[in-house]
Amino acid sequence: MVAADAPTRSSAANVFMEGARDAITFGVAFIFLYLSIGILSATQSLSLSQALATTLLIFSTPLQFLLIQNYNDGWILFPIIMALNARFVLLAATLAPYIRNTSTMKIMASLILITPSIFTGCVTRFKRRTDHPFTYLIGLGLPIFGVSIICTYIGFIAGAEFSSPAIFSVMTILLPLQFTALAGKHWPHYAEVSSYWLGFVGAPLLVYLFKDYSLLCTPFIIGGLIVLIENNYNKRGCVVS
Repeated sequence: MVAADAPTRSSAANVFMEGARDAITFGVAFIFLYLSIGILSATQSLSLSQALATTLLIFSTPLQFLLIQNYNDGWILFPIIMALNARFVLLAATLAPYIRNTSTMKIMASLILITPSIFTGCVTRFKRRTDHPFTYLIGLGLPIFGVSIICTYIGFIAGAEFSSPAIFSVMTILLPLQFTALAGKHWPHYAEVSSYWLGFVGAPLLVYLFKDYSLLCTPFIIGGLIVLIENNYNKRGCVVS
């Protein structure tokens, strides 16, 4: 009986390590992103516990930047928070068919890990292989989550030394680089890849139109446009066939 169970445990361990190796793809970007969150928290006079709470309880880079920079706005931010978090419902719904055999308690405990980067890594892998999907999610997500917490702490403690224009210039280009890596992970699925370059092309116009609300509006506009284009393409295909 022990011998029969051993391959399953070994396979699950290998899948976990596969996820941990894939986490390196995004790990460098998260180091600098969460160093910057720690630095920004210190410059905004947040306490260390408040800075760490944003990573431990929210773990969404755009939302954390928004909250840290506008923490005095209070309830005005609530509708923006709800709208930004709506995307995670869609991400979770996409992953649900793959992890439906996982217990509800495990899924609830792992929800904090479902970020766009981790979601992209999971979906890319699940299109090729579906063995131990939840184990892969944990293997991919936990290292990224742990690195983010540590870097938030380091950034906060060393905020004064790191708060130079050069450091912030480097951090500014990391998000585009991270999303380039995400787009590469989706290749050759053209609809998913198209959403990245449409966002790149459309973002300057949407920032001009929506200004402070561009962070809120851009994902929904680009995502809705991709869905409309794909649905129209599928309908044309059905008509032709």
